[in-house]
Amino acid sequence: MSIKEKILCIGIGQGGGNFCQELEVRGYRTLAINTSKEDLDTLILKHKYHIPGGEGCSKDRSIGRQLIRMDFINIDKQIDSCGDGVEIIFVIFTASGGTGSSMGPILADILSNNPKYKDKIICMAVILPSAKESIQANSNAYCCFGEIANVKKSGACFVLDNNEFEDKYMINKEFVAYLDEFLHIPASDKSMKGNIDFSEIKKTLSAHNMAVMTAIPAGKNTVARLLDSLQNNSIFVKRERDNVLQYTALSLADEELSAEEVNQELQKAIGTPIDNFTTYNKRGRNFICISGLSYPQTRLNQIADIVNKNKDSIAKSQSSKLELTADMSFLQSSAPKEDANPKKEPEETLENIWDKYNL
Repeated sequence: MSIKEKILCIGIGQGGGNFCQELEVRGYRTLAINTSKEDLDTLILKHKYHIPGGEGCSKDRSIGRQLIRMDFINIDKQIDSCGDGVEIIFVIFTASGGTGSSMGPILADILSNNPKYKDKIICMAVILPSAKESIQANSNAYCCFGEIANVKKSGACFVLDNNEFEDKYMINKEFVAYLDEFLHIPASDKSMKGNIDFSEIKKTLSAHNMAVMTAIPAGKNTVARLLDSLQNNSIFVKRERDNVLQYTALSLADEELSAEEVNQELQKAIGTPIDNFTTYNKRGRNFICISGLSYPQTRLNQIADIVNKNKDSIAKSQSSKLELTADMSFLQSSAPKEDANPKKEPEETLENIWDKYNL
């Protein structure tokens, strides 16, 4: 069985479905689930599922929550139909919308606790909104992460950030390229000095909390450039500088580099992992995946600030009412004299109103 046959990617909502489109082109098994049939119709995928009764969520997380509760039996059947032989499941969604934001964490939680999936690693890939997106989008993302943090048995969670890289479609392509490169390290990167096997890929992905990946071309100052790429100009959210991590998986492009020395230099900057897995490649790229990181508290605090700064104005807009207290009667025309024999106006009927509007 190939690596790709061991992976199932479930995209929830429009954002997750778009990722499935990129992944299926590369040969991965995918399943797109949505409350909006219109959104699903834009995707060319083998497996798509529209939740009955769903008309989209309009960023209302409560709608998505109700729908997954009502229809989970059928959703579970859809996953079963395309999950034979799978060892790793990725649940992919945006944190800002209605469908993905509400259903994504719930689905990951159910799968990671379901005895049927006890031998499978349940990962997430989540996209944060930019500061330019709506207050509702940022509020949804904050609430969504409150739920993600409570999914206790899941594996790695890759957090992508539209604030760091505003071209959403390029984020999709780059993440899928990174993921594909990482999953294929056991098959493509071979060295007499050491290899990374699929069990070590799974170990890296099994680490709870956040994970990030990056790659740089071969060249001088490998460690410094890897660290810079991890922190700057990345599609991933900026990691916390707390030296919390569990695993590193590193494929070096230069066999003259000492894996031990490179890992020691990395540890000075990012902390000491439980274990590190290292190999070498002939692809001319230094690649690293780090897992078991803290969730992005700093970035989530920024999202909370965006929402809270607008809290008062939103409350006013929702409760505002019009009060007219000035007396303008002196400018109004005098009331007409009463007719001694007033005509009785015919009552408006529903049919009369339809006629008025030619309906």
